[in-house]
Amino acid sequence: MTRSASYTYLGIGSPCPAPRSGVDRQLTWSAGQSRRRVAPEGLSGGRLSMGRSTDKEMRLSEQRKYRTWTAQQKIEIVLAGLRGDRSVKEVCREHAISETLYYGWREKLLEGGRETLAGKEERQGERELRRKVAELERALGRKTYELEIAGKLLREWE
Repeated sequence: MTRSASYTYLGIGSPCPAPRSGVDRQLTWSAGQSRRRVAPEGLSGGRLSMGRSTDKEMRLSEQRKYRTWTAQQKIEIVLAGLRGDRSVKEVCREHAISETLYYGWREKLLEGGRETLAGKEERQGERELRRKVAELERALGRKTYELEIAGKLLREWE
């Protein structure tokens, strides 16, 4: 039975290919071109490396070394993007960082500024919350103590 014999396209009688299973896809691709992506070849005929250099062997137990940025460097990079004379993409490319990292730094910088510039009433609200937490911790301590006493009395009574 051929693949298109039992299937019709939108019920109008024209044949259409049957739904393919994983095996069908593999057979189709093995008969034709390779589905595997291969790195392009360089001028010398060798493969071009993409991504991390594989010249140096790394053991499984070794950790990859990441760059560290000082707070001042982060601020300068974020401010360069906020000035607007260059796009964020250009700033990130210049410093070899991802845009995601840049936006994370920007949010942290802006959040720190918001907290610093917050008015008295916001700081008052924070003080009120701290007072409430302290009050609840004291109540929890009292109840824990009462439970310990009740447990001792129950054991003595038995």
